[in-house]
Amino acid sequence: MMKYLKSIVLAVAAMVVVACEPNGGDDVKTETVTFSNVMLFENGYMNQKTYTEEPWIFVNEYDATYGSWNGFAFSTLNDTKTATFENQYSVFCTETPSTFAVAYYESYMKNPAVFRVADGQVRKLRSVDVCNATYPALTMRNGNAWSKKFASGDWFKVIFTGYDVYGKVSGTVEFYAADFRNGKSYICSEWTKVDLSSLGAIYKVEISMDSSDTGEWGVNTPCYICLDNLVYIP
Repeated sequence: MMKYLKSIVLAVAAMVVVACEPNGGDDVKTETVTFSNVMLFENGYMNQKTYTEEPWIFVNEYDATYGSWNGFAFSTLNDTKTATFENQYSVFCTETPSTFAVAYYESYMKNPAVFRVADGQVRKLRSVDVCNATYPALTMRNGNAWSKKFASGDWFKVIFTGYDVYGKVSGTVEFYAADFRNGKSYICSEWTKVDLSSLGAIYKVEISMDSSDTGEWGVNTPCYICLDNLVYIP
């Protein structure tokens, strides 16, 4: 009888340890960045200023002389038919979107899109929703003058790299937004949750991209990805 009771006590104790685990379980308090407070232009996007949604800063670098930019733009557009640069702010998803972020990686200069903590303290991320932008998605599907039509063996991936307050890499997460390896012909066309918890305690995140289609000037595939619902532990 005593042995039986001891077994029950040990089992209950184990359950309590699991329930109180600080980095796991549904009991962990989280908050979500939705980009709902971004002030968009009348045409449905904004790409000319850095955006802060406490405690995060999403960096935008805009060159008014050339109309070029790097980092994060914000949009509500979902034109899934127009396969040109002029449609660089649309998500490749037929579902009518709320405001989302568009991350752009300038591959030739290896200049990533960056978001960081505004108060200088580290945070732990849980997840983010990811979907292709229309311009790269249709480029991968059909090809154009600068980029190939994807065939067997091709791929396009997004790389999230976390850094701590000392500038040391805390972790990386890769998401294949297109995958034509091993008989697949996948191009992401719906919002997909990506687990970012393995990045650890981070001060900033850099988003870069890579592709099987690269050349002298870097990645030929247009380097855009759409993000929404960034979940983190406050």
